[in-house]
Amino acid sequence: MSALDDFQEKIRSSWTNFTADIRKRVLGANNENIDFLVDTFYKLEPTQRNAVIAGGVAGLSLIVVGFLALYFSQINALNRELNKRFDALYEIRELKADYQREDKRFQNLVDALMGGAGSLRIKPYFEKLANEQGVQLSDLSESRSDLPSDNALREKFQEVKVEMRLSNISIPRLLNFIVEAEKGSGYIRVQDLQIRAKYGTRLFFDVTIKARGLASAS
Repeated sequence: MSALDDFQEKIRSSWTNFTADIRKRVLGANNENIDFLVDTFYKLEPTQRNAVIAGGVAGLSLIVVGFLALYFSQINALNRELNKRFDALYEIRELKADYQREDKRFQNLVDALMGGAGSLRIKPYFEKLANEQGVQLSDLSESRSDLPSDNALREKFQEVKVEMRLSNISIPRLLNFIVEAEKGSGYIRVQDLQIRAKYGTRLFFDVTIKARGLASAS
């Protein structure tokens, strides 16, 4: 016999002894207490016996009424609890539907960004654009950093910061270069411009551009 079985056997033995002791105290060793009550009852006068019966019926009725009141009280409490649970379940279903809609929108956004930013290579992109625009591009540098921890795009994308120098460029050509750079990638935005005049001319300048955007984290 295992320790658990031995413990259960002790519990059963203790319970049996306890119930036997209670029964003995209430009913007597040989039910003599019941016999005593019956004998006492029949020794009473008829009016007294009727009073005892009436009292017993009244007491039993009170007990039944008390049990019924407790029963219906518990039923009402259970109904209230069930209503609360059903309301909570309904709210959870609504929140789940809202979450699924927002998650779908988020996935669509990620797919759209991945379609552009996922394939974007910063240095080749600006070098090609400079050649197309006839611009002298130099000192192009790129750095990446993680997005803030509360940004939902953090696991998919990184923030890219770009700094480059354009030499001997006119203002119209500079503006056209910036427009094409932002329009062509869709994910690059110029953040800062430093324009320095060239000695001996008022039409051409040396420009430092700082831009930022998104790129795939992989």
